[in-house]
Amino acid sequence: MDEMVLKTQEWLNKTYSGKHGYNKVEENGIPTWETIYGLTRALQIELGIAEPADNFGPATESKFVPLKRQAKNEKPTNLNYILQGAFWVKGNGFNPGGLTGQFFEGTEEAVKKFQKAAGLAKQDGVVTAQIMKALLNMSAFTLVSNGDTKIRQIQQNLNRDYNNYFGLMPCDGVYSRETNKALIYALQKEEGMSTSVANGFFGPGTTSKCPTLKPGDSRTKFVLILQYALYCNGYPSGEFDGVYDAEVESAVSRFQSFMCLPVTGIANMATIKALLASSGDTSRAATACDTATILTADTAKTLRSNGYKVVGRYLTGNVRTSSGLKSKAMTPAELSTIFNEGLRVFPIYQDGGYESSYFVENQGTTDAYAAVNAAQGLGFPSGTTIYFAVDFDAYDYEVTNKIIPYFNEIRAAFDKMQSIPNTPKYKIGVYGPRNICIRTADAGLTEYSFVADMSTGFSGNLGYTMPKNWAFDQFYEYSIGTGSGAIGIDKDAYSGRDKGTASVTPSSDPVYDARLRTLRNVLANIPALSSIPELFTRMFVFDTTETVYKSLELDIDLSTSLIYKIPSENSPGTLTVTNGKVGASITDLLGDTQTSLSSSQIDSYENFIKNIGLVVQNGFIQVSLTPSIVSLDLAFTVYTPEIPVVGSSTTGLSTTITFKIKNYKGVPVTSPESELSFNWEKVSQTVLPIVVIGGIVVAGIYFVPEAAAATVVAKVGEFILSLLAKIAL
Repeated sequence: MDEMVLKTQEWLNKTYSGKHGYNKVEENGIPTWETIYGLTRALQIELGIAEPADNFGPATESKFVPLKRQAKNEKPTNLNYILQGAFWVKGNGFNPGGLTGQFFEGTEEAVKKFQKAAGLAKQDGVVTAQIMKALLNMSAFTLVSNGDTKIRQIQQNLNRDYNNYFGLMPCDGVYSRETNKALIYALQKEEGMSTSVANGFFGPGTTSKCPTLKPGDSRTKFVLILQYALYCNGYPSGEFDGVYDAEVESAVSRFQSFMCLPVTGIANMATIKALLASSGDTSRAATACDTATILTADTAKTLRSNGYKVVGRYLTGNVRTSSGLKSKAMTPAELSTIFNEGLRVFPIYQDGGYESSYFVENQGTTDAYAAVNAAQGLGFPSGTTIYFAVDFDAYDYEVTNKIIPYFNEIRAAFDKMQSIPNTPKYKIGVYGPRNICIRTADAGLTEYSFVADMSTGFSGNLGYTMPKNWAFDQFYEYSIGTGSGAIGIDKDAYSGRDKGTASVTPSSDPVYDARLRTLRNVLANIPALSSIPELFTRMFVFDTTETVYKSLELDIDLSTSLIYKIPSENSPGTLTVTNGKVGASITDLLGDTQTSLSSSQIDSYENFIKNIGLVVQNGFIQVSLTPSIVSLDLAFTVYTPEIPVVGSSTTGLSTTITFKIKNYKGVPVTSPESELSFNWEKVSQTVLPIVVIGGIVVAGIYFVPEAAAATVVAKVGEFILSLLAKIAL
């Protein structure tokens, strides 16, 4: 807590509470936007603005009269209180000499110190509307912990030379949206645009007036702006002196090479625009593209004749057209057409992702299974990169809270699926704005980036450098071809890091392969079975039952069936799965019953059921505990009646894993001496759905009246858990 911030908050509430347009601020001594908004509204009330608002807009700016040092006999004013309060909330050593409402020497020194920190040449201690506006926000004007002194120098120099175009931007040493726009404003000013025309966007006017800079150019503001832009993009070129020397030429050449522009060492419009606008020169040629249109022989020829070599296509999903929904998913026939034309393809997965609300818990796992199953069904080989789309302007906090967890789930699902022997090993890519591409790569979650640079105004593009792992760079949307060869595409720059796929190996029996993928994904989620390599290194014969593990104490049987009856939702021990979500939680199933399971065991059950549900997508999970002549059998059945099949509709499968307990503590379970001996007909009527601990199916839920049954069920669970923990499966 800061004492002076607290005093500022208390003064605000005491002075303005009850006045029209003022919102009371929390008195906590913490510098917050809420306090900044309170100061802004207080200022607007003092200026006579009828409807105060949180932002310092044109009306506030036009009515503001500069504040300066008072004579000693002048009285305190509310405007001076607001100024001093803004300094206290701003912090960073800008001490205005108290909260007195009097603009004396201490406040004047704080103003001069702020003017110097902002890079202004004139440090006279007078508070203009521009300075007041800069004070009434949370932006830093001192170097922050992750800041760069050279970036801060650039920010200060731009404030010094061009503040009448954009005001005062932060001087924190971090390349940002404001720094990016200030560089464009500077370029526009040097191109001769007035303050009423310049807008901070690299549009057609800026493009047409953009200079060509070359070695030998000396002492020009254009070269200085080029040096700033090169440094901000990670290509330092020596001192900021406005001289186009060998260092500048080398930096330009390295940037051109990285961006796959012609390497000339000359900063032409295409180079300068690539430094300052994410889309760069949209008229430049490209050899890659992406489209939601299923390619025909004619449209594939159009792409090839226009110089395209690689095309991005979708693994699943539909696109909305004027006539309704139309599939955008690749087909085996389309892939054959693509390859016959000599094109390569890179797969994209997008069945949503247009807004923040899409990225909820488990969505990454769902999408990973859907994408991999589709890619395998089409026959994409190991090494293929699948690009998962984040198709909106996510703010940085959303990247932290939603996008990173989404890709963590994708990574975990990929690791699980690709631990299965003899399955293709795919790489994870991301489609999205630069910030998302950079952060997922830095987190080790993505191999390559497909950059959504066409959206130049995205906050995730402005002020962010090109991701180092960029493979494709989407920068312009247009249509090419005529008649049956006409097609709408997005032009993509192509780095060659991901070369795309030149061939696939489609399945000779897609229905069988779809069932096999589903079965293996189910088994991969049961640790007791996932570590039996024989289950994954051979082809299955469906509609059979076989013992996959055998010992004195326990046998494990695996059964599959292609003809089965889907259980009723009300059947005992049955859970319904819809769109990957299990319809009931363990708490719902328990109802008024009690359990011997701990909270951590219940959590393990929930996680296990959740993971199986994500594999099933739409179907049922059923469990049962029954005695046999020689064992006590715990059966776990997964019904997957809607398995997608490439090139057709769906197929189905039921999978049953049965744990057969034969001996408990060296005593046959059928023996009267066994601790598990009990009236099993009675138990089977009272046991509710079974529990999974650490991926092992474990019985443990029971009705309170059946205390004896509860004891036996708990022992069964403990026995399976302890035994399987010792087995080297």
